[in-house]
Amino acid sequence: MDDQLLIKYLLGETDLRETDQVKQWIAADLRNRTYFEQMSWVWERSAHLLEKQEVDNNVAWNQFKDRRDRMETKNHFAPKGILFPVWLRVAAMITLVILGGWLVGSYLPGPVSALYTSVVFESQEAPRKEVLLDGSVLTLNKNSSLRYSQKLLGDRRVVNLAGGEVYFEVVKNKAKPFVVTAEEMTLTVLGTSFHVNQSPERIEVIVDAGEVKVAYQDQVIFLQKDEKVTIATASGGVEKEVNRDKLFRYYVEGKFVAESTALPELVEALNKAYGSKIEIGSERAQNRLITTTLEYGSLEKNLEVIRETLGLSISYEENRIVVE
Repeated sequence: MDDQLLIKYLLGETDLRETDQVKQWIAADLRNRTYFEQMSWVWERSAHLLEKQEVDNNVAWNQFKDRRDRMETKNHFAPKGILFPVWLRVAAMITLVILGGWLVGSYLPGPVSALYTSVVFESQEAPRKEVLLDGSVLTLNKNSSLRYSQKLLGDRRVVNLAGGEVYFEVVKNKAKPFVVTAEEMTLTVLGTSFHVNQSPERIEVIVDAGEVKVAYQDQVIFLQKDEKVTIATASGGVEKEVNRDKLFRYYVEGKFVAESTALPELVEALNKAYGSKIEIGSERAQNRLITTTLEYGSLEKNLEVIRETLGLSISYEENRIVVE
């Protein structure tokens, strides 16, 4: 949906066809309704602040048009008869209000302030989910941090990942690509689902649906569903391969899904999730495959499921847990 049409609708200046188009779009999806409500909030708050400051919108607009007309008269090369669209008038008013004061900043809630500045999202000891202005959903794993902005008149939706890992469910918008940056990596999508893990040693991108473009230094890599790329940030090495499991989604779904998964891969996921030190102590255990679903709850219960499923033994030592 075009933002210009939504603003026109907010002003009550749409015709019957346009009104029906907007109403159908709002009713079609919860994310559409959320986006419209956030835009409505910005408009209503802007109008309220203008009223508080005793600014007459019509007078201000007429003064703006007078100044424009005088400038066009002085410029013989200026095109005649240009009419500024309603959406531009409203955008100018909102922009003036936002730039006019930290007053607006004190009123804007959560992600809405991303319309004029960067918003920081951080998670601590548990995953955190955020719905963005356009309805896209981000799930931050614990101890992750990013900055997000979607400027009102901008042409991109931007996330800068500072560290940790994030699962992105991006709403498609060809007019505003979704861009994720992490150090020297830039990832661009239109609408898809993917996972990014950034650590001091590497950056990992796994595509769950759709397609993404990853640019790193002088390389460009296109990834499709069930493909991943790993970037070794120290050496600059880039490796693209097929992703064979869904364990990376554990913090999104709250469970570890293993389908004929090598036990060492499941153990690696458990160590990352729980901060534990599980080791495989025998070649027999090293070569086992496992199919199971473990809830992201008690580590001890999950280890017991592994023991029973594969017929292995588990011993708890002072600083480690050994599976063999």
